[in-house]
Amino acid sequence: MSEYELWIYKDQTGFACTLSSLSSNNMLNIAKSTSPIAPTATESKDWTKASTPELQSGSEDESDVLDIKAKERRRHKQVKREEKQCREEVERQAREEAEARAREEAERAKAEAERKAKEEAEHQAREQAEKDRAEVQRRAAEVTARQRALVQEALKKRAREEPEAGPSGDRSGEVW
Repeated sequence: MSEYELWIYKDQTGFACTLSSLSSNNMLNIAKSTSPIAPTATESKDWTKASTPELQSGSEDESDVLDIKAKERRRHKQVKREEKQCREEVERQAREEAEARAREEAERAKAEAERKAKEEAEHQAREQAEKDRAEVQRRAAEVTARQRALVQEALKKRAREEPEAGPSGDRSGEVW
């Protein structure tokens, strides 16, 4: 292996060159080099082939690979973004559906509570009406009992105060 084979360099543009074929000025400006360096007569045939367009086409292949990889990364990022957006959309829809179900459940619970309150109020009103009716009947019975007692008392009093009638209906003591 010659010393030239050990010192191959690819500059930033993808062109291959040997360090021995560069001038001292070019060695300082390797990064700025934009054209391939022609091989010298002292270089072997293998290195002549290395600096030919075959290597340059390999560099193009390398840039194509890099482009493909970059495109693949962009596509992958786009897929990730789309998946994230899809997940966020699904989560948003799930939240909205959960909120809607919660609202509906709250409305049903409120309607059920109102219905129960109304039924309870009606039940209490019926119970109160029955109590009132029973109270009225009890008072009526008391009034009726008092009236009967008064009538009985009045009849007894009248019977004591009235003179007893004689055998022919004679009422002695009556004045005409």
